[in-house]
Amino acid sequence: MNYSVLTPYLIPKELEGYKIQNIGDGFILLAIKNILEPFNALFEFSSRKILVQEDFDKINSTKALIVAGANPLNDEYTISPSLNLESLKKIKVPIIFLGVGYSGLDSLNLKMTNLTKNILLQVHSGIEYSSWRCPITVRYLEANIPEIKSKFLMTGCPVIYGEKLLSGQPFTDNPERIAVTITERGNWWGREKKTIDFVANKFKGKELFLVLHQDFTKKKLKTKIKDLLKLNPPARLIHWYAQCKGFKIIKPVSVEICQHFYDSCDLHIGSRLHAHLYCLSNCSKSFLTYVDGRATGFSEYLGFPAVDVDNIESFLDYDFEIYRTNVLKHYKNMNFFINYLKEKIL
Repeated sequence: MNYSVLTPYLIPKELEGYKIQNIGDGFILLAIKNILEPFNALFEFSSRKILVQEDFDKINSTKALIVAGANPLNDEYTISPSLNLESLKKIKVPIIFLGVGYSGLDSLNLKMTNLTKNILLQVHSGIEYSSWRCPITVRYLEANIPEIKSKFLMTGCPVIYGEKLLSGQPFTDNPERIAVTITERGNWWGREKKTIDFVANKFKGKELFLVLHQDFTKKKLKTKIKDLLKLNPPARLIHWYAQCKGFKIIKPVSVEICQHFYDSCDLHIGSRLHAHLYCLSNCSKSFLTYVDGRATGFSEYLGFPAVDVDNIESFLDYDFEIYRTNVLKHYKNMNFFINYLKEKIL
């Protein structure tokens, strides 16, 4: 049977240039589609756009609405913009959270609003289980909605569970092609420059690539001017700097092209969580530099270090078999949840 999916990967036309597509969200969407086979995603909706009656009708023509991962959960979370308890009733099929996580910013996850709590209670009244991606997320849910805590499963993100990792294939060694990722968020310039400098100095003579999960050069001029007024450096500046350090700039135009590129690399160092998870799923060594609580949540969950950019060298002796052991342990939860969906929902 078919299902519908709600994802931040899709950017509504009216938001293009203001919101920049994040290819990591596409990694999640593709992993969900793969893990739910042979069932198919018949309709895809942007979680950034208000659902209208036509959307509700399409959703209700399928077996379920899958909320596809990422990190939207905060104190004012409503699944879709402007969704409330009345409009939620227009969705007649189960709503399934799959690998969803908290915002990563503790200031946004202090105490749920009544609306957020009641929406989550209403959604869970129609399902036995929901899937969440890290311990911080689950603790937040349990603290705010303890009456349904038995329904919260900590499964991680579907991107984690690659066949090479699960089957025991050895991790890469002696890297020749190194991918670096950056996150242009917060006080990002100093943080990301340190990663570029470290890799350029550590891996002289190797092939170095700066892979852009979001291309902020596509921002509308009005948004770029606002960034400059806030003293945020333009994205092009870090690209130019990386090129001066010997990096080639990679701007993948699709999820598949990006993943194919990562498949050709031996090592990833950088701050994009889903580059990290994908590379590890493919048994390429990867080190995630710390940006916010998303790194902390997965670090706690899977036992890998959230790397301090001031001391990257000290993390390079990490034993990746620790990671594999933890993934295999938690894969049981994901398997349980997917079997529940396939047998009872879809």
